[in-house]
Amino acid sequence: MKSILCIFFSLISQIAWAIVDGTPITDSSFRQSVALVYKKDPTQTTGEIYCSGTLIGPRVVISAAHCISSGAKAMKVSVEAFKSQTWIYMGETENAPDLPMVTPQFKNAKVVVHPMNDSIYSDIVLIELDQDVDLKKWSINPASLLIPTKELLGKELIHVGYGQIANDGVKGNKALLRLPLKELNGYNGLGVGEMRGNGPGACHGDSGGSAYMSDQKGNLRFVGVEYAVSNHPCGFSATFFVPLNEKIIDWLKSLNRPLFL
Repeated sequence: MKSILCIFFSLISQIAWAIVDGTPITDSSFRQSVALVYKKDPTQTTGEIYCSGTLIGPRVVISAAHCISSGAKAMKVSVEAFKSQTWIYMGETENAPDLPMVTPQFKNAKVVVHPMNDSIYSDIVLIELDQDVDLKKWSINPASLLIPTKELLGKELIHVGYGQIANDGVKGNKALLRLPLKELNGYNGLGVGEMRGNGPGACHGDSGGSAYMSDQKGNLRFVGVEYAVSNHPCGFSATFFVPLNEKIIDWLKSLNRPLFL
């Protein structure tokens, strides 16, 4: 049974997990992978990292829809209130002194949850920022969207997320894992790692995180959104992603926001 990677805040941080046995990101690579941050009061300077996401357009972030619904439930606020209290943090966190608390740089202008709820393919949400991200200033090389196909099986998938890099650590550490793509189907989506074996894997806090793969020309492309693991504890499970498909991309296009295509 897969475990949805719900979000957990400091009040239940004893069971909050993230990438285990991953590699911390300490340079400016993968800047398009961002963190979702909860700020109860807009006048606060800092907020708490609760999920991960990916910049897929100049002012568009994609993440997992359950981050929003589970976050609202955890904080005992309405979904609409929680949406308005979500900010975006961009950059590394190795020098952040108070993880999981960080100072987010971008406010959201609108949060749009996928209208369907009948499969893993609906566990996506689009977060529109209130301004374009200056790609040059932030040293971002956009990873354009790619619909993954069976030809990618066995190729390396890179997952980037924010959270713990050890089971007894704190959330907010930006890290990555590299594993071969083991499955691609309509039930599990994209799958990496062993169902019940040691190795790098995601857990709570990496929900909504990035899945990247290289295309035939060697270009890094964005292929999916992290949504679940096969079991717990972290580091002993497979990791699953919602793969991009034509319907998802058509839905994104219908929202009339510029995308990295």
